[in-house]
Amino acid sequence: MVNIIVLLLVGLMGLASSVNAAGFRLAEQDAKATGMGNAFTAVADNASAVWYNPAAITSLEGTNVSLGTVMIMPTMEHKNEVGSTATDEIKKVTHTPPHFYATRKLSDQLSFGFGVNVPFGLSTEWEKTANTKYVATKSEVQAVNYMLNGAYKLGDKLSFAAGLSYVSVNATLNSMASPTLEAKLEGDGHGIGYNAAAMFKASDKLNFGVNFHSKVRADLEGSLTTTAATPVKTALTLPDTLQIGVSHQCTDKWLFSVEADYTDWTTYRSIVIHRKSDNAVLSTAVKNWKSVWAYRLGTEYKYSDTWKFRAGTFYDNNPVQEKYFETRVPDTDRVALSVGAGYTKGSITVDVSYMYLIFKERKITDSIQDNANQLNGKYNSTAQLPAITVGYKF
Repeated sequence: MVNIIVLLLVGLMGLASSVNAAGFRLAEQDAKATGMGNAFTAVADNASAVWYNPAAITSLEGTNVSLGTVMIMPTMEHKNEVGSTATDEIKKVTHTPPHFYATRKLSDQLSFGFGVNVPFGLSTEWEKTANTKYVATKSEVQAVNYMLNGAYKLGDKLSFAAGLSYVSVNATLNSMASPTLEAKLEGDGHGIGYNAAAMFKASDKLNFGVNFHSKVRADLEGSLTTTAATPVKTALTLPDTLQIGVSHQCTDKWLFSVEADYTDWTTYRSIVIHRKSDNAVLSTAVKNWKSVWAYRLGTEYKYSDTWKFRAGTFYDNNPVQEKYFETRVPDTDRVALSVGAGYTKGSITVDVSYMYLIFKERKITDSIQDNANQLNGKYNSTAQLPAITVGYKF
């Protein structure tokens, strides 16, 4: 029983299929930003600034709201090199994590923003007959983030913001305990974090932005079920993130933005498993993920007051070292290409975008996350991310 608990819970920090950001982070949280390759920290000119750079909400007049989703459609395959030589694939599922933002300008200096999104999550589901079935079958998580920010404008050029986040985590983790018995884990928990941001308008054309989100520790409790239920618990720490960006309005028509994005995955060093009844340590699993940078570039072309067109790209490094590789997070470096468009009519704005992720093939030969080299082989992934966000200004 202890081995089954360890097998399931050591992956709790790595539940997602890592199809659109390093590890299991979901960087895409707005259709306009996604169309610009997420190079949006120094732009942040709509309600999603609540997430991308809340200091920028001081430039939004009145009340602004937006609602949408960045859909995620991943594919992933594992070409086995041990045991069965068949190729395993994850089940094809379309994920629709939502986002909602609202801002309100109270005075020339003071603004507030509220948002709900899913910055960490997704899922993978391998067949119960897959070569890696004893490592993972179904893995699913949602980290829903509720945030409240206040922003203050200091003079004509500089704005600051700070806020709090409440994160609710729900998780399901399965793996095969035997050829015919699947072990299932369901759990939930929550944590509190904070964020800070700044926007500096050096001129009418040049902006500098910085945005920081703190790590969030969530204590999780759940029930592991094989032939009977066993209460267990652990802790999950979501990483710090930092974005630094520059945007330049080169002409009346063309806007360009560049950004460096840092994720501090050193928060994921190990997972300590406790028995809930007496808090005894059942096991400590070492993960040793590394911190990584992503580099982003985006552009927007203003065709008219009604239509705008966008494009972007980024290169994202992955945090998972080969010796700690596992199929709950079969991560690898990737490049993204995106396009998008925005339509404005009166108080309504509709933004749409499409992103395609190109993953580098990863070959695993010496992972220590399983006992029979079941994880060895080649992993290939792709992902498509269509998005839509609808905004309204009061």
